Amino acid sequence: MEISMLDQTQLAEGQTAEEGFAGTVEAARLADRLGYRRFWVSEHHGSDTIAGSSPEILAAHLLAKTETIRIGTGGVMLTHYAPYKVAENFRVMSVLSPGRVDLGVGKAPGGTHLPTIALQGGRALADAKPRQKERFPEMVDELMEYLEDELPENHPMSGYLQASPAAVQKPLPWILGTGPASALLAAERGLPYAFARFINAEQEEMRETIGLYRKKFRPSPFLERPYVALASRVFAAGTDDEAEWIARSAAHVQFGFHRGIQMRLPDPSEALAGSMTEKEKQEVRDILSTYLIGSKETLRRKMDPLSALGVDELMAITPVFSAESKRHSMAVLKEAANG
Repeated sequence: MEISMLDQTQLAEGQTAEEGFAGTVEAARLADRLGYRRFWVSEHHGSDTIAGSSPEILAAHLLAKTETIRIGTGGVMLTHYAPYKVAENFRVMSVLSPGRVDLGVGKAPGGTHLPTIALQGGRALADAKPRQKERFPEMVDELMEYLEDELPENHPMSGYLQASPAAVQKPLPWILGTGPASALLAAERGLPYAFARFINAEQEEMRETIGLYRKKFRPSPFLERPYVALASRVFAAGTDDEAEWIARSAAHVQFGFHRGIQMRLPDPSEALAGSMTEKEKQEVRDILSTYLIGSKETLRRKMDPLSALGVDELMAITPVFSAESKRHSMAVLKEAANG
């Protein structure tokens, strides 16, 4: 199984945005040296806990800081933007770094309704978000047409406009999602599909979604055969206990998120501290059960069922308090994948 990373530049307590982005650059360079397949960055708005609000700029910076690894977005929230501009952004990156650019797109807002309104120009109607979500398949089609210089005859710009610059090796578009609708869209357009297990970890729905994608896939100029990446929180260490320890910070943040509280990653020694009811303890156990946690041997066992589901690539999300723990986790995960 191929191994990749999705980095959200999730900030730790006491960390500045500058330090957070420096950590993302360090992680990308390490992933490059370790032989990871790709390194993606995310889009979040209006957050004091996640610094990555402009994945296009961050991805371009990472391309300049790495050598061979594919760099991309997981993803660009396409419903906020004009497909033409997105196509041009990524064609520029592809000219600068040929054959290394991925363009993952999704329809989630990447924040609350207020950033969504601001991204529409600050004076958008309150119902702009649902209308744009409904247009997502149409926007994906237009993006692909600009990437391939193939606007249909019924497009008002057909024969008059092309996205620039001309790129010998164009960016590879991906569809991101968590269920059947996104899987079917990716399959019908002949695009690779990234399933967000960190959002939807329900095993049977994941199995059905990936199965639907593979069954309905139609080859396209972008992709001949179906290809699935699974994005999941992953915490690796020398022992299972060590891995469980560093995962506490992420579980603490997610526990707060369930209550509408944005939190930065705490030191594991301070995470999940204080008295908890038995129901809350069970909630934490449920959260941890959605992570892939363990030593090299444990992770190897946990990855085998993913291959059986039809997953080609594991994309690790590893929000930890310590940069050293993250580096170690990345190395152990790659060893587990290598067998």
